[in-house]
Parts: sequence; C-alpha cells; structure tokens
Amino acid sequence: MNISTIAALALSLGLPAWSQQPVTKIVRENGQPALALDEVFVRELKQESSIHKADGAPLPPCPAGPHAEPWSHVFSPSAPELPMAADSNHAAVRETAAERNRRMKWWRDAKFGMFIHYGLYSGLAGEWKGKPGGSEWIQKNVEVDTDTYASEALPLFKPREGVTEEWAQLARDAGCRYVVLTSKHHEGFGLFDSAQTDYDAKSQIDRDIVREYAESCRKRGLKVGLYHSVIDWHHPSYDNTICPDLCYPAGQAEMLKKKNIPRDHAAYQKYLHAQVRELMASYAPIDIMWWDYSQGAMEGEKGWKAPELMEMARSINPGVIMNNRLYAYSGLNQNQAGTLDLRCGDYITPERFIPRHGYPGVDWETCMTVSDKWGYNRYDTNVKSPEVIIEKLVECVTKGGNLLLNVNPKADGTVPEKVAAAMRGVGQWLRLNAEAVYGTRAWTELDQPASINEQGDIFVFLIPPPDKGPAESPSEGTMKELTEGTEYARMQPLDATGYEDDEGVSVTLPAGYTKAVLLGDNAALPVADGKILFKAHEHSKSPCSVIKLSK
Repeated sequence: MNISTIAALALSLGLPAWSQQPVTKIVRENGQPALALDEVFVRELKQESSIHKADGAPLPPCPAGPHAEPWSHVFSPSAPELPMAADSNHAAVRETAAERNRRMKWWRDAKFGMFIHYGLYSGLAGEWKGKPGGSEWIQKNVEVDTDTYASEALPLFKPREGVTEEWAQLARDAGCRYVVLTSKHHEGFGLFDSAQTDYDAKSQIDRDIVREYAESCRKRGLKVGLYHSVIDWHHPSYDNTICPDLCYPAGQAEMLKKKNIPRDHAAYQKYLHAQVRELMASYAPIDIMWWDYSQGAMEGEKGWKAPELMEMARSINPGVIMNNRLYAYSGLNQNQAGTLDLRCGDYITPERFIPRHGYPGVDWETCMTVSDKWGYNRYDTNVKSPEVIIEKLVECVTKGGNLLLNVNPKADGTVPEKVAAAMRGVGQWLRLNAEAVYGTRAWTELDQPASINEQGDIFVFLIPPPDKGPAESPSEGTMKELTEGTEYARMQPLDATGYEDDEGVSVTLPAGYTKAVLLGDNAALPVADGKILFKAHEHSKSPCSVIKLSK
C-alpha cells in the first residue's frame, strides 16, 4: 500500500493521518516509497473499512452546492464570522469555515473520549491524615501549603510500570476515540519532564508519564489530549489576588506571606507558556488542549496571556483543538448561553450535565465522571452502570455533542475495577452499534432522538423508560442538585408506553425511507404504511436499541 492510498483511506474514515501513526520504516514498492505501518493501525483501517462496506461504498465527501443532500449542512456547518480579527483580549482566527470544518472533523466524528485525572492527589485517595478530605481539590479543601501537601502526597504516588498501556487499552475497549490526561492539575505537579521545575514526575520518580501515555495511545490509534491547569497552587509567583474568588489554599497564601515572597504574575505567565511549549513540542502531535480554568478577571490576556498562548500552541501544531476555558466560563451553569466566540477556543465544555436542547451550531463536549469524583477517592463507590453511561452518550450524540467520560486511577495508576468494568460495558454496546455513533451528526427531524451519517442513513435510538428498562436514576449528587426542578439530563425519547409489552412502539419513517434494520440483531423490521412497530421483547435485550433507516 503506497503513501497516497493510506492517506486517502485514513482521511475518508476519519482516522488519524498516516503522519501521526507509529511507522516502523519506509520501504519501496515498485520503486515508490511506502509505509510499513504499525499493526494496530492496520487493524483499525480494516475494522472501520468493514463497517462502511456493510453499508455500501466508503463514505463519499460531503456534497456542496445546489445539488447537496438535505442533510449536508449538518456535516459542514457554516461559520460566517470566520476569519476573525484579533483584539486586545483575543488572538485572530485566520481559518475559513471550510478549513475549520476539516480540522474539526475527526473530533466531531469521534463522539466519545476518556478523561483521566491522575496526580499526587491519587495517592492520598481522598484522605488527609486519616480523615476524609476530598479528591483532586484536597490541597485546597484542607488549606495547606505546597510543601506540607507534597510531603504527604509524594511518597504515596507510585505509578506501576506499564500502566499507561492499561489506560490506552481500556479506552479502546470502551470504544473511545480520544483520551485526555491531566498533564498538570491545580496542585501544580506535572506528569511530564519539565525543564522549568523539579515539581514533576520525571524529577521526583524518574518517570515521564505523559510520554508513556502518548506512546500507548498512538499505538492504538487513539488521539492524544492533555488537560492543563492554568491555575497553580505550587508556583510562588502565581497571583491569586487578581481574582480572589478563584479558589486558592489559605495555607499557601500564608506561607508566601511569612516568607516575604512577592507575587509576580508575569513571571508565572512565562512559566506557564514555557511548560505548554514543552508539551506541544516534546510530545507532538498533541491533538487536544483541554485548559482549566478561568474566572472573573483571571482570564484571557490578563490572566494567562491567552492570545499568545493559543498562537504558540497553533504555531507548533496547526491542527490542535482547544476548549474555551482560557476565558471565563462556568461549565456548571446550566443557564449559561450556549454561545462561543471562536477566538476563545473550538468548543464549549458543560460539566456534569447535558444541555437540554444541545447547543445548535456550536461544538460542545460534556465532561462527566464514571463514579462521583474526578480524582481517586476510596470513599467514592457510587459507580454508574454501563446502561446509564450509554444513555448519556446517546443523549450527547443525538443533541450534537461529544461525551468525555472520566476515570480516576489509584496511586499505582490502576483504574478501579468497577469503573473499568463500566467502561468495558459501554464498549460492548458500541461494538454492536458503532455506525450509529461514530461519524454521525444529530438529526432532529424525527420525534425520537436520532443521528444521521454522510450517506443519509438515519439511526433511531430507543431507550427503555426508567420504570421498565435497565436505566438507573442519576448517581451524581451534584447532578441532582444542578437539575432540581428541571428536566433531568437523561433521555426521555418516547411518549408511547409499551416499549417491552405486546403493544410495542411505533416509529414513522421519513419520506423516501423504506428499509429498517435493528442493529446488533441485524434483523430487518417490517415496514407498513411508512411505519415500523418495534417490540423490544421480541429482540435481544439492550440498554438502547438502535434502528437503522435507509432508502
């Protein structure tokens, strides 16, 4: 297989470009250069190709112009504001809408990512000197300075050899297409090799966790993302007084005051930029930068020199996709408008909830946890079932967003088995229903939640009502509080009763559609008078049944 063939096939399937694959060597075929590709990537190509062959020819490019199909617009959304000029608080966006759509395509196609919160807090496991203290925010919760915190936490931080291989394999088993790892959380401890500090994994335990992670992901065809906290509870120059409401450990502030250490936020900004440059250049290509977070005056130019930071990241990797959290944004606020100035980032990040109607015309990604906490906490035993997670994934897909689902490794880096089992359960469902999720867009022209692919096949998702199927009530206390008095952020797709009884559920096919197949069972459903009658008890039990409609 020559280079051009590989590149074209990978692009048509929405896979990582050949230049981002592990390549063992360049060889010659009939006098032409060719790539000897990693076996995992070859299997990925074959697997994805077989999915599309089952539907017919490989996916064609999205048509344009007056003869475009009625669904074409959902695959090439307009962005009339592009390009956008810079101002004092924002960098310019120089790409056109078409260029942006090409850059964002793999992310929009991927739908499902795995978030990993891992750091010194993982070793503390939710306890501070024998008492419950929280998870990744434990330093703030117990209000201690960085020296006291590190003296307790560092001896407990013991990632075992090969653990990033386990993370990447779990992501693959769960059906995730990308992964985002905490390169540095608010505690300030880096999981990478930084020349800017010795408060990192390489200096303390001689491990470059980010490098190991990136290599493990790429071997499995997974896109590589990094969560990077712009807040820092370790660096002495970080000036929390710019925005007192942005949480900061009282003990750290007191220590700096006692030692007469002045705040010099410009020095911290240089440190922040130098570390981001290390990440972007030394671990390239970084596909996602997931910034966290900004509030009040601590945002944009004043907080982080965000325009320069974003320009630098793009100069090293023009394809990088960045969230919007270098600018003030409350991911927990359900009432916040779902709008986005594209100079602030590529997508918005609702946290622990799914927007009731999605955010039409805006790229968004809900981040949620498999258990209740982001970081590992031994008291955190409330693990969501695969059925609940599948509902949330389906809701994101059919409302036009992505789901980034968090796992929380323990001190040795291993993911709690119940959390891992829940992720694998989602993967089992996705293997049967992959074509309804990957490479699709939300389709809102039906009464039921649905997605559509570039060929025009429509996928209708039927989730059992809460009182009849395996779906569970929300397991996150914070979710319950956030949604109190409003529609709970889970699917309520069917008004009809009878999902599992003799009456069944009726689905009306759109005009021109004549075929209906139940995915998983691969069973054709009879169509009469433009409708199908689905009776769940006649088919294999599933957390969510998917019916494919085609012409």
